[in-house]
Order: sequence, then structure tokens, then C-alpha cells
Amino acid sequence: MKKVLATLIVVLLLGVLVGVLQAQQPGQPRGTIMGVVYEDVNGDGKCVNTGVAGEGPVPNVDVEFVSSDKATVLTMYSSADGAFGLYSAGYSYWQLTAKPSAAWVVTSPNPIYAPIDAEKPAASGLFFCVRKASQARVVLPASGGVMASGGLLATAVAGITFLLGGIMLEIRRRR
Repeated sequence: MKKVLATLIVVLLLGVLVGVLQAQQPGQPRGTIMGVVYEDVNGDGKCVNTGVAGEGPVPNVDVEFVSSDKATVLTMYSSADGAFGLYSAGYSYWQLTAKPSAAWVVTSPNPIYAPIDAEKPAASGLFFCVRKASQARVVLPASGGVMASGGLLATAVAGITFLLGGIMLEIRRRR
């Protein structure tokens, strides 16, 4: 029994050692992705170096990283200073998507992309702007917008014209 236990421990240790050595292979291409989540006070989609008071970092916002082959999907969250990052990222065309809680709304482009390859092993200066959901302005399409622009009248005239044109062609065909 002791021999079996000792053999099992040795096999497990060898497995862990092989896994660690494979993870640390210097030949594996790696890169870095770094960014920050900031509050967008006025909701204009811009939140970095704008001069608007109160546009500071937002902690605990989930950021999802998806590799171009969709084989790797990781979720990180922004730190107390709003920073997020993926270190030792494999070479890929990474898609980053901010997924804040219901208390926040993303006002900047979402998702954003970070290509990591031999020519550009680091992507930094990436930003997500979020605004408190209670302050977000929702713009819905105007009801009756087609009628207000005269589009309904134009559609009616075009329809009647096609109908009359069809009748005229049918009369000609029957002669």
C-alpha cells in the first residue's frame, strides 16, 4: 500500500512539473492587453482627458476577452483604479467586451479589438466609458416619423403610380 501511495505521489509530482515546464516555455508567443474603465459623466462616449469633472476610474466592471478562434474566453474585472489587463495573452485578434452590472451602461464602442502578434505584442491605452444607468438617456425612434417627413404621401403616390402602370400594361396586352 505504501509503494502504491509513493508511486502515485511521484506520478502526480511529475505531472505537475511537466505542466509547469510547458506553461513556461519561452517559445510560446505571448502579449499584453491593458486598459481602463472610466465613468462618462455627460454620456458623450468620451471619458479620458476630456476635462469633465468627475470622469474617473470605475472598479469592478467585468471585461470579457475572446480570442479570434473563440477557443479562449476569459473574464477579468477592473481594479480599484479602473485598470484591466490580460497578461501572457496568446497571439490573436482579441475581442474585448465590457459587461458592467445593471447599475452601469457602456457609452463607448463595445466591443473593442486588440490585435496581438509578433509585430505588436502589446495593446495598451484601451478604454471603456460607462455611465450610471440612472443617468443614462435612452433615445427611442420617434413615433410617426415617416408621416412627419412626408414619406407616407410619397409611398402612397408611388403605389398608385405602379398600380395604374400595371393596369395600363394589362390593357395594352389584351388589345
